[in-house]
Amino acid sequence: MNNGEISLKEVNFFSLLTLVGIMFVLTGIILIILPLIIKIGIELEKIHPLLLVWRKIDGFYIGTSPILLIVLAIVYLLTFFLKKP
Repeated sequence: MNNGEISLKEVNFFSLLTLVGIMFVLTGIILIILPLIIKIGIELEKIHPLLLVWRKIDGFYIGTSPILLIVLAIVYLLTFFLKKP
């Protein structure tokens, strides 16, 4: 490539890298805010089961969001079926 042109492969790499960076930032924000929300007094038992499904095992909470799992499954299937050969 001449004259400072960027190839399509480089653009895809940068956009993927940007997406991963945004996901890390959002995950960090959630990890910082979650203990504060619990400290304020919102109990996990009162959160709707579509937003959070959790289990307490030996004083440690393990949880996930069914909505998040469904969205991730749809995104995975779309990327799998729409990718060009």
